[in-house]
Formats: sequence, C-alpha cells, structure tokens
Amino acid sequence: MTRIYTELCMASSPRSGGQKTSRPLSAPRFVFESRAALDRLLSKAESYAGVFPAHIGTIVEHLGRACDLNRNVVIGMIMLRQDGTYAIRHAINVACVVELALRDLGRSPTERRSVVAAALTMNIGMYAIQEKLSTQSGPLSEEQRLLMQVHPVEGRDTLRRLGVTDPLWLDYVLQHHEIPDGSGYPQQLSGDAIHFEARLIGIADRYCAMLTRNAWRRGQLSDLALLTSLTGSANSIDIKLGRLFTQTMGLYPPGAVVQLLNGEVGIVKRPGVSEQTPIVAAIFNKQWQPLVDIVERDSEDIDYSIIGVIESQRIAGLVPMEDVWGSDAAGA
Repeated sequence: MTRIYTELCMASSPRSGGQKTSRPLSAPRFVFESRAALDRLLSKAESYAGVFPAHIGTIVEHLGRACDLNRNVVIGMIMLRQDGTYAIRHAINVACVVELALRDLGRSPTERRSVVAAALTMNIGMYAIQEKLSTQSGPLSEEQRLLMQVHPVEGRDTLRRLGVTDPLWLDYVLQHHEIPDGSGYPQQLSGDAIHFEARLIGIADRYCAMLTRNAWRRGQLSDLALLTSLTGSANSIDIKLGRLFTQTMGLYPPGAVVQLLNGEVGIVKRPGVSEQTPIVAAIFNKQWQPLVDIVERDSEDIDYSIIGVIESQRIAGLVPMEDVWGSDAAGA
C-alpha cells in the first residue's frame, strides 16, 4: 500500500491516543493528495530519476480511484476548486478529463495508464516558468515564446532522463500540441500521424485552461469553453474526438453554475437525459437569497430549463461541495 493511499485510509484520532483510525475515502481526498504528490515530483523531478515513472503511476491509480468514487465530484472540482498552484491543478484536471473520456470510450485501465501519465507530465518541459506565465499580465518575452514552442520536445527528453521508457507516454507528450491540419507544433504533424490520444490531451488541455481565470484571462463559462475547445477549421478537429469530449463533459458539466427559467441559481450536479438537460441543485432564488433547502431540479422540465451560465467563481467557497454531492464530496 502506497504512502498516499495509507494517509487517505487512516487519520489520527485524539480519542484513540494518537492511534490511526479509518475514515471514509472520497474523491476530493484522492484528488488533493494527488495534487500534493505531483507537486513534490515536479518540483524536484531530477531527484526522482529512475523511480519517477512509478510515482506517476501511483498518481494515475489514485485519480482513477477518485473517478470510481464519483466522477461528477471530480469534474465539479475543476469548476469549483480553482485554488492552489496552477501548473499542478491544471495537470491534475486534464488528467481527470482524459481518464473519464477514455472510460467513456471503453478503454481498459492498462490502455488509459500511458495517456493519463502523459497528461500529468505534458508540461514538464516548461514547468519552471508555467506558474509565472499564469500570473503574468503582459505579453510573452521572446525567450518565453521559444520555450513554449519547444516544451513538448523538452518534456519528452526530460521524461527519458527520469526513466520513462514507455514510447506511447513519450509520444503523447511530444504531440499534445499538434493539430490535424498541420498547424500545430513542434513537428507540424497532420492527420493520422498524430496519435488520437495526443489530440485528446490537447483538447482537454485547452478546455481546462479556458475554465481557469488568471492574470490575463477570465475563466470562460463552461458552455463557451466547450465550444471554443472544439471550434476550428474543418481539418483541425476530429469529429469522433469532439463527440467523445462533448459526451464526457456535457454542455453543462457538473460544477457549472446555471440560472433556471424560474429564476433560481444552482450548481449542475450530474448529467440528465441529454447533454443539454442536466440535474441541477438549486441553491439561490432569483434574488440570490439562499433557499431554505437545496433541491434537485431536472432541467428537462420546461419550468427548470437552463437559460444561462454564470461564472463558477462567483459562488466558489460560498457553497460547500458536500451540500451538493453529500459525503461523496467530503474533504472538498
């Protein structure tokens, strides 16, 4: 049993004289511990040479466990828990989206492993400047621009030095900014020369970045982020990939803050009968006063149909995720 898993399964209790006692696992605990573990790895990557792949593999397993417990909570955290180091949080978010999309495609855990590992490490080649870029309001310097262009190659080479020998993992990192019409980088690959999985990572990367606010960009609304991620020239977006991504995230993903026709404001809790009609946990009335009780609304019902999306950060921290998802969101 790994250290992270042990910490998640056991907690110190004063009543037991400091002995370890069991506590319920939850998706947020796995996600937060995975963030911490990835931060330790990437901050001192060279010191983990040789064992780096195994440590990443453990994080892949824990994110898979989080998705097992409640995929809606995992997606909700992307929308509602935008705290912490951007570079780490973004990598974890992208990895979770990729994991869920591949599950929806019917890929086995073994098949998913290399892809999720690549999502976690896609930006290792620019990790040293990624946090600065997320808080930088001015244009990129020439040096920063060059590093951005070569970071897939730098990332692949760094992973090799750290002991990664999986050719798919390395290829996915190298290709995650390639675009089917040949306008991507660093190799300007096109069509089938680009792995499907690398294109999936690329779309998830753009989508999660658009949902995040930083010094130079307000976080986009979830419906616009999805549309923008899948918009491009006729040759730049894979139809199968676009359909898969829409199926996985939905137009209104869990965690999206929406306004209903009756004026209520709530958080999307889970998918409904279609991508356009999720189940919503209504939280505020039309005057933005808290409802006495949070109540589920089926947006397929015309009275509760969604008429707009509101920036998630407007209510982040005001509504505990446990109020929406119950104990499945414990620790969020």
